[in-house]
Amino acid sequence: MNRVLACFRCCRRRPPPPDGELCTILRSDIAADYDLLDTIGQGKTCVVVRAKAKATGHVVAVKRVATEYLSTPSRVDALSTELRVLSSVRGHPHMLSLVAVYQDDAFVSIVTEYIPAGHVFDVFQEQSSVTEHTIRCIVREVVDVLVELHKKGITHRDIKPENILLDAAGHVRVIDFGIAHTDKNMTGLNGTGPFLAPEVFSSTYSSKVDIWALGVTTFVLLTGHFPFEAPFMSQMEDMIRLGQYSLPSGAQLSMHAQSFVATCLLTDAAKRPSAKALLSHPWLNLNTTLVEYSTPLPQLPCLHAYSTHGRCRHQLTR
Repeated sequence: MNRVLACFRCCRRRPPPPDGELCTILRSDIAADYDLLDTIGQGKTCVVVRAKAKATGHVVAVKRVATEYLSTPSRVDALSTELRVLSSVRGHPHMLSLVAVYQDDAFVSIVTEYIPAGHVFDVFQEQSSVTEHTIRCIVREVVDVLVELHKKGITHRDIKPENILLDAAGHVRVIDFGIAHTDKNMTGLNGTGPFLAPEVFSSTYSSKVDIWALGVTTFVLLTGHFPFEAPFMSQMEDMIRLGQYSLPSGAQLSMHAQSFVATCLLTDAAKRPSAKALLSHPWLNLNTTLVEYSTPLPQLPCLHAYSTHGRCRHQLTR
């Protein structure tokens, strides 16, 4: 426990991110300020619970990481990076707002705003129809997030539908910065299988991996299927390297949507556009209205099926 505290004290002495300092870590039990309610999410390394502020009644989300998990410098560094990213993007309308951080003997608790509507596919599950326009609005806001992150030298490295929340008004919050990185040249398999870019398997890589993952995410949002899927990761890697995919039977997408996905899924990272350049793509011009954009997608049952059964089954690699 002392080593965990020491590591966090050390990271707090490093230069702060460009637009803000690391959120102060409160050395106290979160239960002094919040009533912990129900569990709303669980991963391999953490649990996320809903909580209510005792002073105001305000409902928040709390990501709790057991201090026993923080037993290695790499794990402490990963959590420190996540806190730095959340601190540096405070105020962005499409990123989860950091409220506070607590640390006691058992847990590091990261308090953020609570988005009750849930993940994008949870929202789709409640709808009788989804249009391409709805999806391009979601994708446009994710691109806005990537523009901000990349401007600050941050690569998310795990863009996927499961990391996109929608608020009550249908606006995006991008979450999970657990494997975000701030180096220009990165190495190692980090991300989620079907969303990994080709260069991740063989060389150093840059923030362009987020653009590839965005392309896969957009394809999934539009069709309910992965563009590259195989029973074994080695087979999937071959498919990703080739970059060859096709629309599922029955899927109907506008030419602009197909062009956007293809632009993101260029296997040559140097030819893949930046997030800022993507904002100029015709599909993201929200002032343009085409019949295809407002027609309910016939593949909605596939979107529902992905929500119920198909959420990424491939283990996160770190």
